[in-house]
Order: sequence, then C-alpha cells, then structure tokens
Amino acid sequence: MRVKFFAYLRDYTNCSETDVPAAPTVGDLARILAERYGPKLGGKLLGPDGELGEEIVVMINGRHVVHLGGIDARLRDEDLVQIFPLVAGG
Repeated sequence: MRVKFFAYLRDYTNCSETDVPAAPTVGDLARILAERYGPKLGGKLLGPDGELGEEIVVMINGRHVVHLGGIDARLRDEDLVQIFPLVAGG
C-alpha cells in the first residue's frame, strides 16, 4: 500500500511517501512505520495507551479512520493511507 506523509512528518521520514507491504490493520501499519522511521514518528503515531496518537489524522482512501474502525481499521494492498499532523493556528 502507499503511505503519504504531510507537513513536519516528512522531516521525520525524509520522504513524502513510501510503499509498505500489506499490514492487516492501521495499528499494524503504525507499528511498522514506527520501526522503520524511529521514535519521533512512532511517538506521534501511537500514544502511550497503544491507541493512535492524538496529534495525527489518518485517512484511508480519503476517509478518516475514526469512521472505519480507528486503530483496528482493516487495510488492503491497494489502499492509500495519508497521515497528517493536527494543525492549529491563529
């Protein structure tokens, strides 16, 4: 599957996108990415409780994972996963 990173997450990965062999769930994908790119990205992807981090938004094929099962959302090889940091401004 293809995974795209946005904003400062690209600094943690040194790329804007990558291909990842099929991961069964979003949680599995988060653990694969954390192992591949290290604790800076891993700390954003997964919170201390093992759930998705509160400072990111994960989309699967344009749909927010909260509508697809959250960390347990199922993934397929042909999916596009987009990972955004929360953005606040004033």
